[in-house]
Amino acid sequence: MLKRIILILPLLLSLLYSISYFEADGRTLDLGNREFHYHNHNSSNDYNFFGSNRWAVRFDFKRDYPGMENLLFSTHGARLWFPNMGDSVTVELALDSVGGPGIPVARKRAAVDQQMIDISFDTEIEADVIWLLVDYRTNMSNRFVAASRGSGTNSYYMNQLGELQYLSSFSNSGFNCDLLFGLLGDFVFDEADLRLQSFDLEGDLVPGGVVYPSFSIYNHSPFPINEAELTLVFSRPGFAEYNTLNIAIPHSLEAHELYEFDSQSGFLPTLSLPIDPTQLRIEATVHSEYPESDLHIANNSKLKHFEIFIEESPFHLVENFIREDQSSLFNQIQQSGDTSRLQFLNYYPILSDSLANLGSMRRFNWYSYNSIPITTGAGHQQIFGFTNNYEDLFYDLLLKISQDRSFISSSSYTIRSQENSDNINIDLQFTNDFTSLYTSTTQSLMMQSRIFVGLFKKHDFGSSQSYVFSNWIAFADTVNSALNLGATINKSYQLQASGISFDDLVQDYRIYYWIQQKNGGRIYYADFCEINPETNTSVSDDLVPAAVLELYPNPLFTNKELSIHYPDQAQLSIFNIRGQRIYYNPNFSQSEHIKNSVFPASGIYFVRIQSRGRNPISKKISIIK
Repeated sequence: MLKRIILILPLLLSLLYSISYFEADGRTLDLGNREFHYHNHNSSNDYNFFGSNRWAVRFDFKRDYPGMENLLFSTHGARLWFPNMGDSVTVELALDSVGGPGIPVARKRAAVDQQMIDISFDTEIEADVIWLLVDYRTNMSNRFVAASRGSGTNSYYMNQLGELQYLSSFSNSGFNCDLLFGLLGDFVFDEADLRLQSFDLEGDLVPGGVVYPSFSIYNHSPFPINEAELTLVFSRPGFAEYNTLNIAIPHSLEAHELYEFDSQSGFLPTLSLPIDPTQLRIEATVHSEYPESDLHIANNSKLKHFEIFIEESPFHLVENFIREDQSSLFNQIQQSGDTSRLQFLNYYPILSDSLANLGSMRRFNWYSYNSIPITTGAGHQQIFGFTNNYEDLFYDLLLKISQDRSFISSSSYTIRSQENSDNINIDLQFTNDFTSLYTSTTQSLMMQSRIFVGLFKKHDFGSSQSYVFSNWIAFADTVNSALNLGATINKSYQLQASGISFDDLVQDYRIYYWIQQKNGGRIYYADFCEINPETNTSVSDDLVPAAVLELYPNPLFTNKELSIHYPDQAQLSIFNIRGQRIYYNPNFSQSEHIKNSVFPASGIYFVRIQSRGRNPISKKISIIK
């Protein structure tokens, strides 16, 4: 039952548009080999559709080379991915006819005996637009076609209205996704053309880290390229194009072949990342001995941003969108391991559940989810549904989010009650002590992120406990500051606590707050406020002052001790420049002395103090051995 729970919306869509779907597992699929694979999807299994028996994808090749005359694509096969194996599929190719498929010019039938199948046609078809038509009988139990999130403007399904049958586009029917169907072949022209298929960095993205470039190049040219070269242009905030690196490819790139390069290639140089936390921008461009047409030079380049951060969020959020009767099962599995860095929040978007509310549905819709159950880790890792390997998927999710770093070095909060009112004022402060960020509106991480503040109530679910969403204090609030290096921003909100006694607030509730990329992306920072008499002060009282962290001596030389003083009980952590914690004392109390030998090498380290109810503090120290 858990695998097939659907919200009312998909069921209504199935009545209107003849198809419906299940949210799939969201995993990225390996669809590559040496052959050029032209596709509109993004290679992830996000939706599994059923309800129609005929599907289509339109491929417009001129979009890759706008303005280029006499451009054709030679198709000799199709690549299809299915969620389940079984039955057979019939595939046809058709030329474009007034925006729709004309009479099929090629046809082939094949068994679906594996999830990814390649189907070869008896002849090659050359055209500037080609339709791929797929006959595959689907049902709601074990036969689906798959799609990934996308525009939906290129994918179609056969719809029926009375006796009339016609192709409906996914986008016009409200489904923003593209079918996992593609073509095998290559472009047809006489010019030189290298396509930079992918670019990334291989290794730990931490300050001072060493990484390798990782990239792939496809040669669309009808002849070999002998002098290919990759140029990398590095930029960071305050340092436009501060470095350029040219990497020569030491061998020929044969016609119509894909080449992949990484740390195992043997000729790639290592790249040293900046020693200070920062955003990093790299523009990668591939060149050859042949000048290429400006009309398709965009295929040669990739522009990517990397986050070289050191800060750790106090907690990683795990959000569960579930039914009330699933709570014990999910929480029992999730809380069976080390949960010291995790906070579990439950939302119930189906209003028939007693714990459900419109605020939970609002969060569900903000993520653009369509079915439950869904587990979301730190905003950017998802598990769709509940399967036999859910526990393995969950621990894989935890591993991925544990590597997340932030540009927020600390936050603080003050909770103030209003006299003669049930309202409570919440003042939040966020500080960036160490990280250089872009400040323009389009590049600023902070201005491209949103602040969420919510009231959550503690609930026991058998042997486990989680916090259940109650109501929003701030939902996707915008920020007009880039929060650049050394800056602080303040936000103030109001909790209308009518109907909840102060004693209940203190005993059963928490206020969680976090900073998250807009449009349902990564959560950069998350923490919570305890509501208690110590932090709840009257409106006339001053804010809780930030305590002073004292370090001496700085720099610290060989055979000396570092004296740390802080007027409170706290957690003490020391990190190296790569973000690795080298020392931890969860029970620090006012002062401590640490020998130079604790530090493994000379360099820059960060001492961080975190105490509940006060502003966390981080300070930089130099170690000399």
